[in-house]
Parts: sequence; C-alpha cells; structure tokens
Amino acid sequence: MRQRGHSMMTRGDLLRLIKTFMLPCLIGAAGGFAFDRLGLPAAWMSGSLVAVSIAAFAGLNVRVPEPVSPAIFLLLGTVMGQAVTPETLRLALSWPISMGGLVVLVPAIIGAIVVYLTRVEGFDRSTAFYASIPGAMNYVMALTIGSKADARSVVVVQSFRLVLLVAALPSFLALAGLGAAAPKAAVATGSAAWFDYPLMALLAVSCGLGMERLGVPGGATVGAMLASAVLHGTGLVTAAVPQPLVLAGFIVMGVLIAARFAGTSLVELRQMLRPSIGAFLVGTGVTVGVAAVVAGLAGLPVGKVILAYAPGGIEAMAILAFVLDMDPAFVGAHHIVRFVGIAVLLPLAARLVLGAADRT
Repeated sequence: MRQRGHSMMTRGDLLRLIKTFMLPCLIGAAGGFAFDRLGLPAAWMSGSLVAVSIAAFAGLNVRVPEPVSPAIFLLLGTVMGQAVTPETLRLALSWPISMGGLVVLVPAIIGAIVVYLTRVEGFDRSTAFYASIPGAMNYVMALTIGSKADARSVVVVQSFRLVLLVAALPSFLALAGLGAAAPKAAVATGSAAWFDYPLMALLAVSCGLGMERLGVPGGATVGAMLASAVLHGTGLVTAAVPQPLVLAGFIVMGVLIAARFAGTSLVELRQMLRPSIGAFLVGTGVTVGVAAVVAGLAGLPVGKVILAYAPGGIEAMAILAFVLDMDPAFVGAHHIVRFVGIAVLLPLAARLVLGAADRT
C-alpha cells in the first residue's frame, strides 16, 4: 500500500509539472516562434514572456521547479561568455565614465517615479518609494515586507517593469536604430574539439555555483559568463552552445519572468495597469536621458548604455545585450554595480526619505 501511495504521489507530481511548467514552456515556445516569424528582436525570450504572461493572467498556474532557474542561468551565462572578444577588454577602459553615471541615474529614477506615483496615482510615500527602486527586486521585497508599504502593489509595479522592459525595449532600440533588428546567432569560432563541451560545462557550473555561494548578484549567470569568456577569449575552447539549446534557454527565461504574475487576478491587473505603465515610462524616460548624456561623454553606443542602465534584473538585461549584440559583459557589470550600490545604500536611503516611522 505504501509503494502504491508513493506511485500515486509521483504521478500527481508529474501531472503538476506538466500543467504548471511544461505547458507554459510549450506556450512560450509558440509565442517565441510567432515573434520570430514577425522578425521582432529578442523574439524567443520576449515572445515567450508575452505569451505565458497572457496565459497566467487568464488563470494558468505557472510554477518553475527550483532546480530549473539556476540551470537556465548557468546555460545562458555560458552562452553570453561566447560573445566576449579582445575588443570587449579594450572598451573596458571607458567603463569608469559610464559607471559614474549610475550615481546620477539611480537617485533620478527613484525621485521621478516617487513623484509620479504619489502625485498622480495617489500612492502613499512608502509604497511609491519601494516600487521605484530600479532592479534588485528580491532584496527590495525583503525590505518592503518590513515596512508600511503595500507589498502587493510594489511587487506588481516591479514585475510589470521587468516584463515591459524585456517585451518592449528590444523593439524600441531597433526602431530607434540603436540595436540589432534580429536575434544574434550563437558565436561559433571554429570546429569543436572533443573536450570543449565537458570543459565548458565543468568550469561554467563550478564558477556559477561558486559565485552563488559567495552571494554575488546574479552569481550563476555572472560566474558562468566569466568562465565561458575566459575559455573563448583565450582560445582554449572554440565550440559554441548548440542553437536549439540556446533557444530553449530563452523560452524558459521568458517563463521564469512571466511566473511573477502567477496568482494575479484580472481585477488586480486592471487596478495596477496604469500606475505600472506610468512608472515604467517615467523610469525609462529618465534612463534614456541619462544614457544619452553618458554615451556622448564616454563615446559609447547609446543603445548599449541604455541596456546597461535599464532598471531590470541582471540576468534578463545581460541576456538581452547578448541577443542584441551589445556587449553582455559591459551590461552585466553595470547591473552588478547598481545592485551592490542599492543593497548597501537602500536601508539608509529608506530611513532618510521615509523616516523611522516607516517600519512596521
């Protein structure tokens, strides 16, 4: 009887996996294929994201199994590392100027969104403040829960921003002539040796998981990207991750982002739609303005700086940079610095802006 019960539980787990993960992945693949046929940039990730988000709002339960997220981050980090070239290292000399721009950008985004949400949308100051923080969502939510802010409003506004960035930013950059108009093919530098894939997998997983244990923001992605960049940059490895595996990674990444909306009703969506889109537009406007100035001062492409400054997660923005052929190492480095700055200074900023009375 015990064995039979265990078997029944296993079948139940399998059914849940099919309904909550495999079905969303199929929907994401269909969305990615449709976007690809339409010739949209970053098609497989943004198409997957849009299709699965619509399904989630329609009531589909989307749940990504725990081991999947780090595996996808390791895979896509390895893919991004393939794009690193000696030219990347040369251009790193211009990074201090663009890094300095973050000192202006982050307070400007927060201030502009807080003003919009409080004066136009009627948010209380605490909720507006935490909803305005550009990126670092998990950390922001941890602080939000310990404050007087409306955590549900914060998570919806923050999630919408990431979804809109991934879905809309590639097309905006392409239409403005600031980015690639089509998905970037995986970099292939030569025929693969028998040891290329085992070596790449071993070092990418080791470095990625090591960075995770050290608490580095986006550690799995960053570590795998660094390992892959060293291997490809030095010529030790010439193989590229097979394109079908890359596309599968993009599709699941779209599902991962869309899963943020699991459990959000259409009523909640309607209530939060205008403030979420408004906050996104305000933040994006500030980002584009500051990025244009910094790009001019540093002699960098405007589109690349916009992606480096875009208020989204490290993994999603670095992946977009790879797909749009915009130096994922540059973009990822800036998002790491922004995350660390927010992690260190946010508690102090919250106390200065909101006061001690904000704590619950």
